[in-house]
Amino acid sequence: MRAMSTKLAWTSGLMMGLLLSGGCSSVTPGAHDAAAGQAGPSQGGGPGDTGGQTAAGGSGSGGLGTGGIATGGVATGGVATGGVHTGTGGGAGGIATGGRDGGLGGVGSGGSSTGGADASTAGAGGRDASGTESGRAGASGGGRGIDGGRGGAGGGGGGSIDGGLAGTDGGCSAHGTAPAVTRGGQYFGFPEKLNRYYTDCAWQPSSTVYVSPKGTGNGSSPSNAASVATALAAVVPGRMVVFTAGTYSGCYELDSDHGGSYDSPIVLFGERNADGSPAAIINCCTTGRKTCVNLEASDYVAVDGFELVGGDYGVRAVGAGYPANQHQKGTAVLNNIGHGQNKDPFFTGESDWFVIESCIGHDSGSGDGHGIYLSNGSDWNIARYNETYNTASSDFQINADPLSTCDDDGVAFADPECDAVAGSSVTGGRGASDFMLIEANFFHHSLAQGPNFTSVRNSTIKNNIFALPARHGASFWQETDNPKLGSSNNLVAHNLFITQVSDRQAIGVTNNSTDNQFKNNVIVAVSISGSTVTANAKGELLTTDATTVGANIFEHNAWVSGYFGSDDTAPAYNPTATERLIPSVDPTWFAAFPTSVGHDPAAFAPTATTPWLDFGNLLPEVPTDRDGVVRHAPVDLGPFER
Repeated sequence: MRAMSTKLAWTSGLMMGLLLSGGCSSVTPGAHDAAAGQAGPSQGGGPGDTGGQTAAGGSGSGGLGTGGIATGGVATGGVATGGVHTGTGGGAGGIATGGRDGGLGGVGSGGSSTGGADASTAGAGGRDASGTESGRAGASGGGRGIDGGRGGAGGGGGGSIDGGLAGTDGGCSAHGTAPAVTRGGQYFGFPEKLNRYYTDCAWQPSSTVYVSPKGTGNGSSPSNAASVATALAAVVPGRMVVFTAGTYSGCYELDSDHGGSYDSPIVLFGERNADGSPAAIINCCTTGRKTCVNLEASDYVAVDGFELVGGDYGVRAVGAGYPANQHQKGTAVLNNIGHGQNKDPFFTGESDWFVIESCIGHDSGSGDGHGIYLSNGSDWNIARYNETYNTASSDFQINADPLSTCDDDGVAFADPECDAVAGSSVTGGRGASDFMLIEANFFHHSLAQGPNFTSVRNSTIKNNIFALPARHGASFWQETDNPKLGSSNNLVAHNLFITQVSDRQAIGVTNNSTDNQFKNNVIVAVSISGSTVTANAKGELLTTDATTVGANIFEHNAWVSGYFGSDDTAPAYNPTATERLIPSVDPTWFAAFPTSVGHDPAAFAPTATTPWLDFGNLLPEVPTDRDGVVRHAPVDLGPFER
C-alpha cells in the first residue's frame, strides 16, 4: 500500500489546484506583456496588427485591425521544465511552456519543476518540489496564467481510452494529469474528435484578441481591448479571445457561423487572479436565453476559466437537432465556476464529443436545478474532476430524454433512429447516451436527489464520490418500455456512494438496466445528527426490480450498514461471496467524515483502520485512483488507494 496524496485542497468552493492550471487548458495567450508582443517582427498581420515573436516571450496578438489578423508568434521565453514524468503509458513529460506536467501522476519520478516565469507569472509547474510520485501536480502555471503558453505535448502522446478504457499517457490537464485522451488517440474504440485545446498541449492559437468589460479598442493588447460583442462577431477558427480581469454583464453567444474546427478550435479564455481563481466574472443577462455563454450549434469551442453568475444557464451548449448528424461537436468547458442559475450552471443538448472538466456548479435554482446536465442523446462525453453541491435537483444528470428526442418527434422507441448505438448509424441513436466517461467527480450535498444515469449505455463511471444527497442517490434507469434503452453495459467501479436518508437508495438499478458491472465500490448508509455519524440500518443501499436483480454483475463491493430493497415484488439483491457486508459505521474509517457541506474530497479518504482496504481485484480499466495513485493488487475499494 502507498501513502495517499492529499495535495489537492478544495477551499472556499474553489478547486485551487485545478484553477491554477487549465485543462490542457491552461493555455495562455502568450506573455501578458503587450510590449513584448509588439517588439518582434510582424508575422504577416498587415496594417493595424501587432503580432510578433520576441525572445522576451509570448505571442503578440493581431487585434481586429482592417489590414488582417496577425498570426502571433510563439513565445521563446519563459520556458519551464514541465516535470519529467513517465506517465502510465510511458514516455517522458518533456518540456512544458508554463510548467505543465507531461503525464499522469502515480508512475513518474515526481521531480521538481521550476514553473514558467514571465513578466507577470511565476508558479510551480508539473510536480512541485515537495510532491511525491503518488500525488497529482500542485499549482501549475501559477498566477494569472499568462506566460509563455501551455505545456508541450509531453509523454508518449496518443493516449487512448479504448473499449476497455485503457490508461492514458502524454498531454497535460487540470490536476497535473493527462487529459482523458490525447489528440489522435482512441476513445472507446473510436478515433477521438474532442476539442484540440483539451487534447493537444502543443496547440497555440493562430491569433489572440483581448476584450474587457468596457473595451473600445481593436483587441491587439490588454490596454487596447475590444468589446466582447466586437470580438465574437469577428471570431474565426484558431483564435483565442482573452477576457481580461473584470466584471462583465451580459449574455454572449456563438452560433453555427461562428465555430471552430477539429484542427482549429475557438477558445474563450478568462484571466485568473494571483490565487488561480477566475478574474473574469460574467453576470448573466435576464432576457432571452439568460445564458452567460450560449453555444448554439457552434462546434469546437472551449470555454475556460470564468465565474458565471445568475441567469438561467452558465454555459449552454446545444446542437441543431436530435438526429445524430445534427449534433454539436467538440465543446470543452474547463475550470469554470457557475452558481446562482435558475436552471443549470452547465447544460448540454445534442452535444457530442463534449468535455466538462474541473468545473464547480452550485446553488442552482428551482427552474431546473441540476449542477451539470448532459441531455438529448449526447454521446462521447467526458465529465472529470468536477464538483457540485446545493443543487435544487439532481446534482449530475445524463438524460437522453427519449420522450422528447424520439416520441415527441414521431420516432418510435424501438426504431433504430431512437435506440441504435452511437456510431452505428448516421442519424440514429437519439434516445440514448453512449460512450460517456464520468471520472473522479465530487457530487455531494444535493438539496434533492443524487446523479441520474438515464438511458446511459456502454460507459464508464469510476473513482467518483456521490455523497449525502437530501433524497435518494444515484439512479441507473430509463423512461420507456424498450429494453434497449435501459442504462446498460456500463462499468461502475471504485466509486463511493453515501446515503443519509432512511428508505432512500444509495444506488438504484431498474427498468431494464442490465449487463452492468458494479465492481470495487463502497456503498454506505449513515445517520448524521449534529457532529455525530452512525450506521443507518434503514438506509437502502441498493434497489433493483424484476428486470435487473439478476441481470447485472456485482463483485468485490463493500456494503456498509443499511439494507437491500426492491422496486416491485421481485426479491431484493443478495450479495455474492466476493462482496463484504459491514453492519456498522465508524467515522474514523474516513479521514474527516463531514457532517456539513465541505469541499475537500480527501475527507472521504480511508484510514488505516478502514475495513475495505486490500479487498478488490485490480481492474485494467481503473489502474489509478482519483488522485493518480497507482493501484496495487489487492486494491482498496472505493475511489482512493492508500
